[in-house]
Order: sequence, then structure tokens, then C-alpha cells
Amino acid sequence: MATTIHRNFMSQEDAEAAHGALLAAGFPANALKLAPHRARDQSTTVSAVDNIFNSLTPDDADRTDERRPRPVALLSVDALDDEQREQAESILQRHNAIDA
Repeated sequence: MATTIHRNFMSQEDAEAAHGALLAAGFPANALKLAPHRARDQSTTVSAVDNIFNSLTPDDADRTDERRPRPVALLSVDALDDEQREQAESILQRHNAIDA
């Protein structure tokens, strides 16, 4: 059954390596989409809510003083059947993919 797999990457190099490995494994280029994540400006409302929650929670409990790493790229793979899906999952996992 055809399905699309979406995985995030914490480094552009890992994402590009996974993309290349999928191509080398025989996945067609039109079955792959590599998209960089773009940081969005935080709206005033979201910023205000974040500040309220941060002030109500002890810093060491929610680690509000530490920036959380964010994924830098998303790789999507169109798999035609279960065999391709398993092959793609294996390749993505070897290149440090994380669930989207």
C-alpha cells in the first residue's frame, strides 16, 4: 500500500545524506522531498503566553532557560508498498531521522 513517510533531521548534513542514500537505493527523485525548516517569527500573543507559562513554572522543572534544539530539515518519502516503506525507514533511521 502506498504511503508517505515524513522524518525530521537535526542537521542538514544528515538530511542530505539520507536523501542521497535513498536515491542510491533506487528511489526516484520525484518520490523524495527535502525541505529546510524556516524559523518563524513569534507573534506577540504566542510570546506573551510563553512568558506567562515560564513565570509560573520553576526554571529547573521545565528548563525554560535552555533553548530546545529544533529540527533543521524535513524529508518526505513516497513508498509504493510495504517493502519500500521498510527500506526507506531503515535508511532514514541510519541517518539519524526523528519522527515528524
